[in-house]
Amino acid sequence: MYKNYQTYQYANMANTTLKQEILDNITLVFNLSEDSKLNNSFFEQTKKELSFLAEYFHITQTQALFVAVIFTLNYKGRKVDLDDLNSHFDCNPMKLLEFSDDFVDLYNKRLLRKNNKSNRHRSINLKGADEEFYINQIVSEKILKSEPIPDVLVDAIKYEDIFTLLEKINEIGNQRDNEEISTFELFEQTQCLLEENRHFPLIEKARFLGTSMEEKYLFLYVVWKFLEGDRDPWIERSFKEIYDKPKERFTQIQRFLAKENNLVKEDLLEIVDAAFFDDARMQLTEKALDLLTECDIKLFKKDVDKKKKENVIQPQDLPFRELIFSEKEANQLALLKNLLLEENFKKTQERLVQKSLPKGVTALLYGASGTGKTESVLQIAKATNREIMKIDISASRSMWFGESEKIIKQVFKDYKSYAKSQTLAPILFFNEADAIIAKRKEANSSNTSDTENRIQNILLEEMENFEGILIATSNLVNNMDTAFERRFLFKIEFQKPAVSAKIKIWKLKMPHLSNEDCEILATKFDFSGGQIDNIVRKNEINEILYGSAVDVNTLLEFCKEETLTNQFSKKSIGFN
Repeated sequence: MYKNYQTYQYANMANTTLKQEILDNITLVFNLSEDSKLNNSFFEQTKKELSFLAEYFHITQTQALFVAVIFTLNYKGRKVDLDDLNSHFDCNPMKLLEFSDDFVDLYNKRLLRKNNKSNRHRSINLKGADEEFYINQIVSEKILKSEPIPDVLVDAIKYEDIFTLLEKINEIGNQRDNEEISTFELFEQTQCLLEENRHFPLIEKARFLGTSMEEKYLFLYVVWKFLEGDRDPWIERSFKEIYDKPKERFTQIQRFLAKENNLVKEDLLEIVDAAFFDDARMQLTEKALDLLTECDIKLFKKDVDKKKKENVIQPQDLPFRELIFSEKEANQLALLKNLLLEENFKKTQERLVQKSLPKGVTALLYGASGTGKTESVLQIAKATNREIMKIDISASRSMWFGESEKIIKQVFKDYKSYAKSQTLAPILFFNEADAIIAKRKEANSSNTSDTENRIQNILLEEMENFEGILIATSNLVNNMDTAFERRFLFKIEFQKPAVSAKIKIWKLKMPHLSNEDCEILATKFDFSGGQIDNIVRKNEINEILYGSAVDVNTLLEFCKEETLTNQFSKKSIGFN
């Protein structure tokens, strides 16, 4: 027997290795222990072998017996319960209970692992009766490699990539959730992994997050959930996975909701508002996402690609369109466009920061429908080579209580994340924003009104701290809440074009018309640019079907058909 196992593999023993001697001793102990009833004679008979194994594993001889038997049964392809051990030793179950402290000790030293079996078919549930045992995989690896078992057995491995490490930490968390390990062991094993993998920037930074191992684990837990696609895990469910004692769990939940947790205080995790205690969720803050980006964890590639496909408009995909406005409108739009040219935009933001002024650029384009508001945004984006992140307001007014507020917050988070991945800041475009900038309703008037008010409060808060480019359009500015007025730096009113402007629009869109015809159409019909576009489209359809452009008389008929109001006013309504 060799007392110094660190030098065992260098001993001069013919045809013998540490692995072979350990396996030989385990085999002999297993064979002799079968039907032994755990009598004293068995322990006397195997004293030499048990002493060898006890010294190798740093445990008692009795504990070495159980390790040898469970190790062998595991290699037969199954985990081991107390019934298996009773059958092997051919002893009364009460006999095994005499050694319960040895099992606890083996479990605490991590030589032995356990998990609970399903209780579905059990009529009783006594402590320990539903447990299955298996040897720690690290023990098997050490034996098969002829390596010594360290005094302190930890499952810490140095990983080559951060995602595998986070996945391993999540697996340990699953063991805790399945009641295979305790909360204490969860944090202890995580601590060992963090110490062994400090070469990752995220782990080095995580060592200084919060003040406790619990908070470090919670942060990494939420990061992994985010990577798996769960942006805002439930607080109650998450803490139930982590803490095995209800009292500790509820205490930690209360601390978190009261914002006493250091991760909340340091703006790394935030609470997603909910109507009820068990509805509360948590999520990574913008600061936390910045931290992960600094640590070379590319979180947004999939999201960015998806956003790009769904609601991001590329400037090169926009066709050029010449727009005609009044002199006032043209000057205001030119100022906004020139500001958004990158050289001017960077200088402006630098100056505003120096003056301690908000550096975000926000603009509201308002006026009657069809006056060119949306097209103006598109043309500004094309002229300044900026992408547009277009937001469908109708989709943000979710029917589910609480979801609308969450969606609005997510819009700004997505914009910030996307903007960081782009060379030029994109334009966040709220088209037809009347629904979210309208006057706030009286509190508690209805669930719908309360939800809309919360959406507006969130939007006001986000705009207050906004650092990018936001443009919104509205048809009903008279219904806009006054709180939004100062949030918009530029407020550009679009009026229906004057006769002189309409003449130019008709001529631009239908060059084959004479100046006189354009003047007739512009004078006779008070159309917006959008309505004139409808007439132009009808002309194009007519030309495709019949091979020629329509004459002015046909255009006049198209114009009369464009406004339903005029048609209805000619008909009598009610009784004659």
